[in-house]
Amino acid sequence: MANTEQVRVWNEVNPPRWIAMRGPLERALRPFGRAAMDALGPRPGELALDVGCGFGETTVELARRCGAAIGVDVSQPMLAIAQAEAPKGVSYLCADAQTHAFEERFDLVFSRFGIMFFEDPAAAFANLRRSMRPAGRFAAVVWGLAAENEWAQLPIRVVGRHLALPAPSVGPGPFSLGDPAAFSRLLSGAGFANVSVRPLDLPFEGDAGLLLQAGPAAAALREAGAAGDSLRPMLEAELRAEMPARLGAHALIAVGRG
Repeated sequence: MANTEQVRVWNEVNPPRWIAMRGPLERALRPFGRAAMDALGPRPGELALDVGCGFGETTVELARRCGAAIGVDVSQPMLAIAQAEAPKGVSYLCADAQTHAFEERFDLVFSRFGIMFFEDPAAAFANLRRSMRPAGRFAAVVWGLAAENEWAQLPIRVVGRHLALPAPSVGPGPFSLGDPAAFSRLLSGAGFANVSVRPLDLPFEGDAGLLLQAGPAAAALREAGAAGDSLRPMLEAELRAEMPARLGAHALIAVGRG
């Protein structure tokens, strides 16, 4: 099974918005990625695969720590930017990590919020495990459940006062791996050994504008079309007035061995 719909979304729908908010979003996500990378423990001389690499910031950081890294993503517009900025030791591959037959065998497989969008996560994780050398190491950070993430819940409450909200999606999405026990079973079932999934709670450093561009609120506004666009300035002001000094974010760090 291929990720046909996700390929479409990340090539035709999301790139303009992601490119526009690249800087603020990177600042918000960086602490989560660094925590997962520290758990991975890259060492000089290792080859790393960065799954769902987007603009490549994490791929560059992996290469800085271990010497060489390959980023894989389905989004051609985002990879074009990553490739234009690639330093020595960094390369990129436009492919579906769920089905791609990787030629390399990696010492490390890493992801920062890039593995929650597989149509068939069991097949995807098995494919990633096959890409690893014996005793290779895996680490990823994903969002916990939507209800546990204030950065997602507060904007959707504000939007819901003014627009009908779409039904919660089932399947691939930012919170699809938020159940730690189910996530652990998926990784173990895919053949990973010594699997551990632990919580990571950090503040989400984003302003009101960013919060309406990412997550469930952004999806609701997109579905509303012109009505959502006309309400956006009012919603942003309302959200800004209600935001606490520190927005909570709940993520999970998973580690394992190939």
